[in-house]
Amino acid sequence: MPYNPFRIYFSPAVVPTIAAICAFSLTFFLGHWQQGRAAEKRSLQSEFNVRMLAAPIQLASNTSGVTLLKYSRAVARGEWDLSGQIYIDNKFNNDAVGFHVITPLKLDGTNRQVLVNRGWVARAAVYPKPPAVAVPHGPITVEGMLTLPSAKFLELSKTTIQGSVWQNLTLERYARETGRSVMPLLLLQKETAAPLSPVSERPDARAEKHVEYMLTWYCLAATVVVLWLVLNIKLERSGSNAPQTTGGNNE
Repeated sequence: MPYNPFRIYFSPAVVPTIAAICAFSLTFFLGHWQQGRAAEKRSLQSEFNVRMLAAPIQLASNTSGVTLLKYSRAVARGEWDLSGQIYIDNKFNNDAVGFHVITPLKLDGTNRQVLVNRGWVARAAVYPKPPAVAVPHGPITVEGMLTLPSAKFLELSKTTIQGSVWQNLTLERYARETGRSVMPLLLLQKETAAPLSPVSERPDARAEKHVEYMLTWYCLAATVVVLWLVLNIKLERSGSNAPQTTGGNNE
């Protein structure tokens, strides 16, 4: 039987061990928390998918429940209000840049309006003025998907509204600037006519982001354990009272 001149020597110090326990507990807890968040987002994504497949709802003046209606298909009946039409600049369609055309639709039998994203239109030679986009007169039925304008944007200039051209859109800003009573949701029109191209949006609850965070925290927790073991496992030469770190050589 071969002779092994070394034996494993394990002697963890108190303070580093307490620090390792705290670090492991924190990173493991954060990983577990992100795991729960990922499950919540998967459930939310499933709900979005169900709403997109359900029958369209009829928008009315008393329609409520913003959270429950987002990404639902909807039908709105009324007349366009041309005086409230605005253009959201710097919107891309493939490699081309242009505007999103936002027009309020006055719902039948009420003074309340719903903002409709009628589609994307390319910039024209008159830029920075928007191109002329015709608005049909008379009663109309609009079908599309309900959503919310993104509130995540950076504005470096105070001049964000120049006539009918806006840099960004929030429903609160529109109601404040125009004095109109609008529903707390934006309707993406499904079918458009030239020169407009329809604007679509695919709901993404971003569950994958939380999975990435979860894996990161769990990996950090495992790293803490491995480092604690490696730093506290040493080799001791047989017959010697002094422990030696792994890889040491006293010959």
